[in-house]
Amino acid sequence: MNRQLKTGLVLCLGLAMAGCGGQKIKPGDVLCPIVGAAAGAGVVAAGADTDETGALAGGAVVGAAIAYLVCHEADKPAPAAPAPAPAPAPVAKKLTPPPPPPAAPEVGTKLISLEGTHFDFNKATLTAAGTAKLDEAAKVLGENPTVKLNVEGHTDGVGSAAYNQGLSERRAKAVVAYLVGKGVDGARLNPVGYGKSKPVATNDTAEGRAQNRRVDLLVSDN
Repeated sequence: MNRQLKTGLVLCLGLAMAGCGGQKIKPGDVLCPIVGAAAGAGVVAAGADTDETGALAGGAVVGAAIAYLVCHEADKPAPAAPAPAPAPAPVAKKLTPPPPPPAAPEVGTKLISLEGTHFDFNKATLTAAGTAKLDEAAKVLGENPTVKLNVEGHTDGVGSAAYNQGLSERRAKAVVAYLVGKGVDGARLNPVGYGKSKPVATNDTAEGRAQNRRVDLLVSDN
């Protein structure tokens, strides 16, 4: 080993130990400056025409400093990843209260009226228009389970009182049978016939007689 190399190594070791004074020494803290210093001194020795110790020392200082900085930069821990943004607080939904149930119809209220066009002529058979109206009545009764009805049958003034009385009763019973088929309790329905005793229009015209042939569903108190 020539004198330049020996001198460079001594300088390297001195620089390394001086740079780590008062700190916990890791292998890299010594090896990096030594290697760098040796490289710096070797470069100076190879390119210079002199073996002056000062020149070697300068090269060693530069090499050691560069190697020390490079090693320490590489030894630094990676920066911590930023903390994730907090999740937004859930927005409370406003609960819409359900609508109040419809008020029960009062006693005496006419729920529906099935006029003559809702029955076949001179019969107690319901037409399609009549059953559609009774479907509405069944819905109302389902929403008001305590409501009871008087199912009142009526006729026009044509024919005898006895015949019209029987026809009005048959029509009232036909309405009750249809509603029971839709799930309405029969105990809530009271069929009654009035024949031609309670007209609502004149029996002198076709239009008036059609109005008199009817079944009314009235809210009852019994």
